Amino acid sequence: MRAIDNLKLSNNGHAEVLTKELGRQLSGSGTWAAGLSAISGYVGDTGVDTGTLRQRDGSGLSRRNLVPPGQFVTLLSAVRAEPWFDTWYTALPVAGNPNRLVGGTLRSRMSGTAAANNVHAKTGSLTGASALSGYVTSADGRLLAFSIVLNNYLTSSVKGLEDQIAIALAAYTERETAAARRTVPAAPESPRVPEGRECSWVKPALC
Repeated sequence: MRAIDNLKLSNNGHAEVLTKELGRQLSGSGTWAAGLSAISGYVGDTGVDTGTLRQRDGSGLSRRNLVPPGQFVTLLSAVRAEPWFDTWYTALPVAGNPNRLVGGTLRSRMSGTAAANNVHAKTGSLTGASALSGYVTSADGRLLAFSIVLNNYLTSSVKGLEDQIAIALAAYTERETAAARRTVPAAPESPRVPEGRECSWVKPALC
């Protein structure tokens, strides 16, 4: 089993087997429970708040899995200190790279943008749920960790929105952001809708 097969091509079967193998290696029991316990122990050690998440399988196909994107970012940031980080980073799909074993599930996304051959990230999708989490190098050379998790949307796809966010991060510079904070005036305070009233009951200017 190679990491490239699991991550580049999103092989769910490999992810499930890997979860059990983690349990076998660390506790001698190749079971779901042992594997998930091993994963929970590791991510907890990296600083992830395990009280905010729930994992029920290795692939992410279960709708009972619940992981806040902020906790994904904590994990992605923490593993940069691991000796295997370069292997992990290389194994992730690369946006806009047409080679199937390089671009993987991102090979047709973000082509011709600042994110192409830049964003290294893992996709995830179910009906009504879509995610993109990984790394992007900003315009000023900083490696940023990011996670986008979208649920319960009504449109046919939100991958375009995910791509726009990743492209914006690729174009991000701290210097320009600081300049914008200095030059953009604060927005005027919006009128408040009276307590106990619905927006539709009051003048449009208050909504």
